Amino acid sequence: MRKRVPRRWLAAVLACLLAAAVATWAASGLASGSSSGASGKTFKVALLLPGSITDHGYNADGKRTADAIKKQLKAQVTYTQGVSIPNQADVYRRYASRGYDLVIGWGGQFTDGAVQVAREFPKVKFLIVNSNATNGKNLAAYDQEPTPYEFLGGYILAKMSKTHVIGYIGAQCFPGTAKTFHGFEQGVKYGDPKAKLLKTFTQDFEDPTKAQQATQALIDAKADGLSGNLNNAWFGVFKAANDARPRARVVTEWSDNHTLAPKVIVSSVLKSQTRFVVQVARTALNGKWKGKFYLFGLPKNYGPAISKTSLLPAALYKQALKVQQKLSAKKIKYKVDTSCP
Repeated sequence: MRKRVPRRWLAAVLACLLAAAVATWAASGLASGSSSGASGKTFKVALLLPGSITDHGYNADGKRTADAIKKQLKAQVTYTQGVSIPNQADVYRRYASRGYDLVIGWGGQFTDGAVQVAREFPKVKFLIVNSNATNGKNLAAYDQEPTPYEFLGGYILAKMSKTHVIGYIGAQCFPGTAKTFHGFEQGVKYGDPKAKLLKTFTQDFEDPTKAQQATQALIDAKADGLSGNLNNAWFGVFKAANDARPRARVVTEWSDNHTLAPKVIVSSVLKSQTRFVVQVARTALNGKWKGKFYLFGLPKNYGPAISKTSLLPAALYKQALKVQQKLSAKKIKYKVDTSCP
């Protein structure tokens, strides 16, 4: 015959089980720290990143955006680094099939996969950063108008150049990166109408060896100011610029990362996309989603779009900020050019 279990002991056991269940529920990310839509389920977001979040540039900005979405929208957020172009559709598909509400491709090179998988998963929302491909339903695209931002980088290097030769190292060319290049090009000409701009495209955002070789060729052609549109490959640019005699000056992009190469980085174009992408992601949470193209320019209240370092003369920095104000107010006319050079 079974012994009777005291009621007090049974109540204690039930309390412990309930506490354990609550702890497991909270650890799973389903507690009140995660936002819920109208259906009451957790808002889940995933990002595809082309490189490493340690690049202090484009991919690091993707990580910064993931953190902001998690904090501001109280979402459950994850990301995959180093997604190759051939594998993009599989990664999109994996997230879509696992119940993610919004999947973000961080880069125009992830357009084809998003277009394909968006058709396969019509209830999942997809956003491509730095692209313009949409389907009017569950596929939206966002781009930051880079022309006025990059204009400032070209302006600074042109003003500092002694050889009147500036070099630009790109990777792949598509509409978004073409606008980046042409914005820089116009800034160079504004800063020094007589300057010569040399350009090269390595076809690889991540390989520093290719970037170093391309940069060295530009330096050999008398370029003493360098910029570009790269990810991890930037480290090859830093190496070539630092080894040059005299050292070449470099303007990077996305964030102030001059500590990576303090002897050559004179400034950085500050064009983080976080605040803009979060705005679009919020529409997927609040029911205002539209499968359309979003374009954000250089707001008047943006703050400095160029960084100050000890290598950048204070007077030139102030001049650059005045140029920024004129660009925001459209007092300096610039052309948005999506053609590949």
